[in-house]
Amino acid sequence: MVLRRVLVTGGNKGIGRALCQQLVADHGFHVLLGSRDPGRGEEAVRAILEKSPECADRIETLSLDVSDDASVRAAVEEVKQKYGAESSLYGIVNNAGVGFDHSMQRTLDVNTYGAKRVCEAFLPLLQKDGRIVNTASASGPNYVSRSSGEERQLLTDPEVTWEALDSFMKEAGAEPRGRQPYGLSKACLISHTMLMARLHPDLKINAMTPGYILTDITRGMGATKPPEEGTKAAIHCLIGELEGNGRYYGSDALRSPIDRYRAPGDPPFEGP
Repeated sequence: MVLRRVLVTGGNKGIGRALCQQLVADHGFHVLLGSRDPGRGEEAVRAILEKSPECADRIETLSLDVSDDASVRAAVEEVKQKYGAESSLYGIVNNAGVGFDHSMQRTLDVNTYGAKRVCEAFLPLLQKDGRIVNTASASGPNYVSRSSGEERQLLTDPEVTWEALDSFMKEAGAEPRGRQPYGLSKACLISHTMLMARLHPDLKINAMTPGYILTDITRGMGATKPPEEGTKAAIHCLIGELEGNGRYYGSDALRSPIDRYRAPGDPPFEGP
């Protein structure tokens, strides 16, 4: 039996590693654990196999820096060589990201452009019914809720174009003007998710938030939940029965609005 193959970027630590562990051990996937540092990727694979030694043939590391075009191209070629150029992937989880202590330009390059870079490069390898899951954050809707005028309209526009979004991000990178980079990058990622879903209606392309989980990004900020509790929405977007496309899901795997915060446990968002 050929296992469904999933690429998880930033899979060497935190929520990414926890997700890789659960996908191979509990859900029967073959996982390509993407890691910017190959050594850390191999270390993560070893740690996962210490817990689940029976999964030795279901997980491998893939050297992948989402902010580097050459690295992404090389990763695509490696997957092609091993598994073929067509239908070699069932899914992509864009999990790699940076936190609150980076410049606007660096944050956008990893959190938003990085996901776009990976999606576009690996799209030809996806099955016709494949899925893409973008790891966003409640910081995205929170950012939009504080925005107004043209910025808010752009970030919530279901017909957004890449030209408009790219222009906005370039302007934000050149002149941050007090904007919060992390929240802005995640709002743009959700917007790009809507765009991708519209352009590729045969695929299931959605964004989600893992919740307020203790990771390197949230360390020292009061988060206490372990990474293993931050995978529910990603797994739902990968294997769940989904209505619609290009949507944003809360950490409880229920649909959430993109322009304001919805707490886990609140009724799901039912808007357009």
